[in-house]
This record gives sequence, structure tokens and C-alpha cells, in this order.
Amino acid sequence: MGVRIAIDDFGSGYSNFSQILEIHPDYIKIDGTLIENIDIDTHAFILTNAIVTFFNELGIKVIAEYVHSKKIHDILQGFKIDEFQGYFFSEPLREI
Repeated sequence: MGVRIAIDDFGSGYSNFSQILEIHPDYIKIDGTLIENIDIDTHAFILTNAIVTFFNELGIKVIAEYVHSKKIHDILQGFKIDEFQGYFFSEPLREI
């Protein structure tokens, strides 16, 4: 059918690893609450790294939102994240 599935805001609310195994998404976007302070919060660093490793092993592309600085971007590149979004790259653009 050509449809791809993406899960947004993984790591917040009711995120559940077992649901990922049932849904088989193509993409997963890690919630900004984990990314926001990854440079100073050891728990967020460890959890995000574990999430990325898990999804890399399953062959699911990982997107990080809320990338707001070079330091955050550099940390996340070390995790082998596939795509990034956030103020480090651009402020939100107006719809045309």
C-alpha cells in the first residue's frame, strides 16, 4: 500500500516497548522531554541511548526532536540517530 508508520513523542505519556513490537513502525520520534537536557541529565542520556540502541537493532529509523544546540546535536550523533529536528537547524516555518 506504500504506507509508512511513524510513532511521535516516544518516551512520554503511554509509550510502551511491547506496542512497538506489535505495530512495527518505520520511524520513531523521541520526545523532546528526553532530548531537552540530555547534556546535563544523566538519566535522560542513558535512557535515550537505550531507546536508540533498541530501535537501531530493530531496523527502525530514529528521529530526535528538540535539538536546540550544537552540544545536543553532537551527543545525539554519537547515538547513531537517523534524523533531527529543532531550533538548532531552524525555527518553525510559516505554512505557505
